[in-house]
Amino acid sequence: MKNKSALTFYTFLFVCFASLMYTGQVLGQENDIFELTNDDELSKVKVKKYKEDNRGKFYNLAQKLHTTSYISNNTINKVYGEGEIKKITFEDSKSFSLLNNKIYNAVELITVTLNNLSDLNNTLDLTTNKNLSSLKYVFVKCNFKCKKQQIKKFVKAKSNSKIRIFYKTESPS
Repeated sequence: MKNKSALTFYTFLFVCFASLMYTGQVLGQENDIFELTNDDELSKVKVKKYKEDNRGKFYNLAQKLHTTSYISNNTINKVYGEGEIKKITFEDSKSFSLLNNKIYNAVELITVTLNNLSDLNNTLDLTTNKNLSSLKYVFVKCNFKCKKQQIKKFVKAKSNSKIRIFYKTESPS
């Protein structure tokens, strides 16, 4: 009888420990993609507003297949998919002048890959562009250690803009 209760207790401890380990991995998946927020204006109202679609739409655009334009060296390399372009992927930070094209009026996500620290000098200025009326997200991937303040200076958007800016630091192998 004593052995059964000890076995049950150890089984219970094992299940609790295993579930804690699993939960930590599940919750840790978003920890490497950060969102820029205006800390002064962040309120509970805004948090509740974004809670329903916190990152679901962003991940849908970023990770699933949508019509995408790939741009580097100031040229459009390839457009994958048919219909209106929903995503633009910049493989460098020198080609932002191509955003002034009217074919990008349905774009919802811009992804920019920064390869080195000097790429931060080529800012992504969204304040004057009228062609990106559907833009909702900007995703910056840094192939070096970048900080929140650097990304804030790199992406310039209107203060009342509803564009959400995400960034991630990656170490390419």
